[in-house]
Amino acid sequence: MSILSLRPGLFRLILATLVVLSHMTPFEIGRPAVFAFFVLSGYWVTRMYAEKYQPHGGVGVFYLSRFLRIWLPFCAAYMLALLANSMFSEIRPAFLLWGLPLFGIASTGRDVLGTSWSLDIEMQFYLAVPLLLLVLGMQLRTGTLAIGVALLCVLGWFLQLRYGLWTFLSYLPAFVVGALIWSRDYIPSHKMALGGVVLFLVVGIVVWTIPETHPLLRRDIESPIHEDWFGMVWVACLIPFIAHNVRQMSGHWDMHFGNYSYALYITHWPVIALMRETMNPLSIAERLFILSLVMVVSVTFYALIDRTLERIRAQILRGLIV
Repeated sequence: MSILSLRPGLFRLILATLVVLSHMTPFEIGRPAVFAFFVLSGYWVTRMYAEKYQPHGGVGVFYLSRFLRIWLPFCAAYMLALLANSMFSEIRPAFLLWGLPLFGIASTGRDVLGTSWSLDIEMQFYLAVPLLLLVLGMQLRTGTLAIGVALLCVLGWFLQLRYGLWTFLSYLPAFVVGALIWSRDYIPSHKMALGGVVLFLVVGIVVWTIPETHPLLRRDIESPIHEDWFGMVWVACLIPFIAHNVRQMSGHWDMHFGNYSYALYITHWPVIALMRETMNPLSIAERLFILSLVMVVSVTFYALIDRTLERIRAQILRGLIV
């Protein structure tokens, strides 16, 4: 199968798997995968709001739908992780209950899932989607839009680095690029999409090879610049591929792969963290065992909890979308 025939759901699952592998190794491949998720979110969520909720449900229903999709599985995974920590770890669950509202968890760091910071950023972006769609509807010149996004991004990083306040503004370029892929109907050629993948790999190899930039791809070595800055620039190489991927047909199983990627994303770290406490340092065999355990836990969570919560969400929204 050619990489250009990769289905959207399977691509999302690959990205989530990269996050898992990043947490199992010293290689910094997880955060670039998250930034690719942000681009995908910019495309799918903006499109969803414009085509489904704006004409039929309204902004309130959109907010409710997105909140329930993210928060319900998050809440279930969070409480299960707290329960596991209370049984097998010295972490005090009561202190971490403040992370349940999700909003602000990236700034407070009160998280047992290890990945909730990005969910906080996602939820903040959802709040801004109607305004973003309004701005995109103004048909601003690309240069004008780029300057505005850059200034807001600088503001976001100022708030984050100076005051420890994490906002979606720091990662706004990724979301806006995804939204532009939809709003401006960007359809790259197959050569451009494949070229983007090749460029991404070449940049990764070059950065890994040069001693001065090598730490950018290691989680255990201090980097010369902020890893997130490099990660967003690196993922920009994949924009043509992402624009190609989102337009591939997604069948029944591929939709399950895409949905399962969220379950894998929010359940893997508690398993890894708890097992590390008893096995560290990890041999290859122990890492494979933990990965197998992660698969069992995440698949069980997806089948029994995530799908049940999704049916509950559908029942709540039924009748609100006309």
